Amino acid sequence: MTYWVHIARAIDRVTLHRDRCSEVPSTVTSSDFWEGGWFDYPDKERALRAMEQAGTTIQRRCSLCKP
Repeated sequence: MTYWVHIARAIDRVTLHRDRCSEVPSTVTSSDFWEGGWFDYPDKERALRAMEQAGTTIQRRCSLCKP
């Protein structure tokens, strides 16, 4: 299973999603760590580590897919 981390720097939030979540875009055109975007990880541990290192104040898990 793939996990997605959505970094939204404009609203200072990072969110964890499962790969089949309806909020995950079907195509990711660009992602930039400094500006934000969608990043995929092969396992939950790496995704959680990325969330901690994102540098945002708010960390949450998607309420739709509940990873």
